Amino acid sequence: MIEQIQQNAYEKDSLMNELEDIYQSYEGLMTTNDSLNKKIIEQKQHIQDLMQQLRHTRNVDRAKIKQLKEEVKTLRKILKSYIRQVDSLYEQNQILLTENRQIKHQYQQVVEEKEQLTQMADSLKKTVKEAQYLTAYYIEVKALNKRDKKTRRHRRTRKFEVCFTLSQNRVAPKGKKKIYLRIAKPDGEILLNSKSQTFTFEGKEIYYSSYREIDYDGNAQNLCIYYDASSNKLVKGTYTVFIFADGVLIGDKKITLK
Repeated sequence: MIEQIQQNAYEKDSLMNELEDIYQSYEGLMTTNDSLNKKIIEQKQHIQDLMQQLRHTRNVDRAKIKQLKEEVKTLRKILKSYIRQVDSLYEQNQILLTENRQIKHQYQQVVEEKEQLTQMADSLKKTVKEAQYLTAYYIEVKALNKRDKKTRRHRRTRKFEVCFTLSQNRVAPKGKKKIYLRIAKPDGEILLNSKSQTFTFEGKEIYYSSYREIDYDGNAQNLCIYYDASSNKLVKGTYTVFIFADGVLIGDKKITLK
């Protein structure tokens, strides 16, 4: 009789350990599936109830032990089933995460390729636009007196003559063009005869000293532009002549008056 009681007590402890072991296995068993999570929580509560009953039962007979052993077997089967479902869901989630990363990577590649194409298109537009720019070279600036003779004296200067060669450019737009001069005094002030003399440069209206309209056919062209400085008070020093065409600075030259 005593041996039977001891055996029952031993098996009770063993069952308690198994239930605790099963319960612990459920502790980390959670998924993103709400329905499965609910079943897991219910199963954990059921195991807790069994352990509570077992703790408060002093004498456990053979029939009860047999019943509990069968229930533990069932609990282990259910646990294995849930573990398989959790593993399956985890694998599916990993596949989805991998696919999501691949989609994000592909999307990022598309975005980067689009940005590269946009940059290439912008660069090409800029290159084409720059290719259309003209250039003024062989620039010669003369100060002329009232007899249109060359002088270096600021007091005798009545006119500026600016001669240069306009470059050949087969891709530049053909037709009428205005070539502007800006003549800056030594202090930077622009020589002009009217404050209404402006043109657009880099999105701003700026003054010009003189201009000449030409008919450009894509070939190199020699021309001169004059500025009447008789109404200006000139000073000695270095004057800078800037030449513009199509809203772009195409050349510059300095001249020093004594």
